[in-house]
Amino acid sequence: MNDSKHRLIKWSYTTHLLPHLPQTLGELSGKLVSDESGSPNPNDVVVAEVVELGRHKRISLTDASRAKLFVGDLVGIAYGYRYATRQYEGAVPASFDPCHLLSAGGVCGAVVGMAEEMEPPTLLRPLGFVTDDAGQRVNLKQHALRPVQIGMAGSATIMVVGSSMDSGKTRAAYSIIHGLYRAGLRVCAAKITGTAAPKDLQLMKAAGAERLLDFTDVGHTSTARCSRDELWNLVATIKSQLSQSRPDAIVFEIADGISQRETEILLGLNRVNQYVDATVYACSDALGVQAGVNMLSEYDANVVAVSGWVGCSPLSIREAQEQTDLPVLRTEELQDPSVTRSLFSDILERQQRHEMIA
Repeated sequence: MNDSKHRLIKWSYTTHLLPHLPQTLGELSGKLVSDESGSPNPNDVVVAEVVELGRHKRISLTDASRAKLFVGDLVGIAYGYRYATRQYEGAVPASFDPCHLLSAGGVCGAVVGMAEEMEPPTLLRPLGFVTDDAGQRVNLKQHALRPVQIGMAGSATIMVVGSSMDSGKTRAAYSIIHGLYRAGLRVCAAKITGTAAPKDLQLMKAAGAERLLDFTDVGHTSTARCSRDELWNLVATIKSQLSQSRPDAIVFEIADGISQRETEILLGLNRVNQYVDATVYACSDALGVQAGVNMLSEYDANVVAVSGWVGCSPLSIREAQEQTDLPVLRTEELQDPSVTRSLFSDILERQQRHEMIA
């Protein structure tokens, strides 16, 4: 293997907040430290070599474009956990041993469990932690956005939460964004929880969102195992930052399902702080509709509609509609400006009154 100083580094999406990323190994001279006696921390930045290709054969770069991976490539990534019921369960390892690429967004760690249909993960060999001028490890949290003093009120805030992974949350979220955009409203959006990947934000941008953020902007490769305080800081930072743009509406997508630990914490925080005005529940089948709506009601979430893959056919919609009094909406309906205006009329009017008073 050519270990020359001219070897290029493919910096992943997780590192997009870091300034002055060196393009070659030589430019990192003196700032790449192998610390085999030290345990990695979540969000520590590391340069690693691709040893064997597995599930992830491409990596998302800092500009959200995707690059093919080759054995021998150098990648700039960061340690983190992963919680994905249909993909990998990953943990931050206790040592600097070879590890796995947990997501195309550039999260590395140790796979401790995976879905039956998943391919083995791409294998990496860490070369060293990236350090700063003081010789300290670079951690994503050092470059995170902070809350701004603008208040949590103002823009109408809509949350999309689902029954599980792959329940249609992202489709529902970008459809709502597009419906509001077509209605002439200014929309910002965020993915509050999940594992680093730019794809969902790109879909939201294409749908009409003016400004977008996610948990990586607050210094997290993923939100798995985040504490209650960390999750509240995520909400406060992202909502206050987006509110600076004075949008008519902010759309939040919450990853995974209601029973996932971090989602439950966020729902509990909303019950106390009421940072969300309306909730759309995404579900994959009719059986889960009533149970999910009931669970959300226990958290005082203002559920205004059901969507997701349960709306994939007229028959599925009819089955779901028998389980709830709420409208069960296809994504095409959520993209209709007349539907979104009607669905969120109360909270939009409240937001307009707030703006007039302010």
